[in-house]
Amino acid sequence: MEFVDAGDLAMELIRAQRQWVRVEQIGQAADATPREMFGLARAVVCGWWDRKEFWEREAIWGPRLERLTAATRRWCPDTAGWGVEQWRLLVRDVVMFPEIVAVAETLVDPRMQQLAAENGSGALVRGRGSGERFAAALGKQLGREWLVELEADDHGGPLASWARAVVREQGSPAGAPVRQGRFGRWWVHNAHRPVEVGIGLRRLADPLSAGPGARGGSGAAGAGEPAARRNSRAEVRVPRRAGQGRGLEQRHAQLFAEGLEQARLHVERFGHLAVAHTDGRVQEGFDLGRWLANRRAHAASLTMEQTEQLRCLDAWWNPPWPLDWQRAWHRARIHVHEQGPVHGGDNLMGLPCWLQRWLRHQITHYEQLHDGQQMLLAELGLTTSEVERFHAWPGRRRPTADGLTVARAYAARHGHLAVSQPLIVDGFALGTWLNRQRQRQRSLGRPTRLGHHLTALDAWWNPPWPVAWQRMWWACAPNDQHAAAWLREQSARRPLLQPRQQSLVDELVSLRDSVIAGADPAGARFPPSKPTSPANLC
Repeated sequence: MEFVDAGDLAMELIRAQRQWVRVEQIGQAADATPREMFGLARAVVCGWWDRKEFWEREAIWGPRLERLTAATRRWCPDTAGWGVEQWRLLVRDVVMFPEIVAVAETLVDPRMQQLAAENGSGALVRGRGSGERFAAALGKQLGREWLVELEADDHGGPLASWARAVVREQGSPAGAPVRQGRFGRWWVHNAHRPVEVGIGLRRLADPLSAGPGARGGSGAAGAGEPAARRNSRAEVRVPRRAGQGRGLEQRHAQLFAEGLEQARLHVERFGHLAVAHTDGRVQEGFDLGRWLANRRAHAASLTMEQTEQLRCLDAWWNPPWPLDWQRAWHRARIHVHEQGPVHGGDNLMGLPCWLQRWLRHQITHYEQLHDGQQMLLAELGLTTSEVERFHAWPGRRRPTADGLTVARAYAARHGHLAVSQPLIVDGFALGTWLNRQRQRQRSLGRPTRLGHHLTALDAWWNPPWPVAWQRMWWACAPNDQHAAAWLREQSARRPLLQPRQQSLVDELVSLRDSVIAGADPAGARFPPSKPTSPANLC
């Protein structure tokens, strides 16, 4: 501001300064210093300033640049040797200041940070990726919707480094200290730091003598310096490294190629990359599990070509759901390829127990599954229609509470649970459900928790004799010829009956005699009360 006449942009700069006060308050609440926030935002915007592609679409900076240059030239005459590049550099920070503040406000916005984290974690969404959604939201806030096209190809700039740092922080355990310095969110790498105005002007004036550490004025400032001293200073300069300086990048590419080859061999053998983290247990000389885990953790730093190479090997190498689920799916797919697809209409009968449990869990939480998970289940045969058929199977998958509710209502109405297996009550297969509970309790050899609830409803719901006998006992009515014949038959077979059966028959005989004597009205149902069952028969 000291060397630029910014009067024509006074209102825009004042609004930006007021906006910066709010940004400072938000950043300080998030443990970010104003210097760090401004430095990163300035590096991002200066990166756009130096890109030809940005200026091809930019429509705001051009008029600002012309106005500031014209206003400054009115009171500051042209310096000898100055051209367009010098004037652009002089007024650069004033032209960009409103955008720098807007970018800083975006970087401290939690919603924008969440978009950046989704992009870095490899989350899949329909349509555009999360990285493009972040760039689109940033461009919308800056009034430059076309910015998404520019940032889509920038994987090594300051904005991408900030996004990777956000992913690392959100992936850290809860309560972990926030990283500072070069591993922090607001760190600007040397390669991304913009050239300062003074140093840049000296470089433009004398490219051979001015460097990043040059101080003082331009080349004319040292005109009175002795030649021997200037030559001595030139001799002690550190020589620059020859070549393009891409050794580290080439080494990373080489290591990635080695890991990609191991991944390809694993896919040829097993058909997928859902490899568990081996925790250092190297197999065949290469720890593929750890290598893939590192690639998933730093998916945002992979190039588009590297990401596509891994996706060609396995489309779900980095799924947005737990990797355990993906491994279970591959195990289920092997069974399906050997035995055929699964069906919801047959209640998953005939499948191994582990597969039944896993599929039932997926059916229970089907609505909460990712679209990709539902698509993978459809490859096993478990489509949306099959899930609906599974739920429509009468009474098999109804919760235990539903079965107990129906049994309680039936016992309250009829006084017992000695029902036949085909009985269906209100769409619920009560007979089949009770028969399955009896088999389960008998196989365990002890009363189950559900068995205790059923015993409270009917002490003889699971008798040690046939349920048909118990059902006939309940069906006996006074003055009924079939009941009388059945009682005579039981009296004849009395030695073959169990002691409790004998007691039940005696209750019926006693009740029949009392009805005949006129103590009970004709047509009464009996017995009047439930017998008490011994604990060892419950």
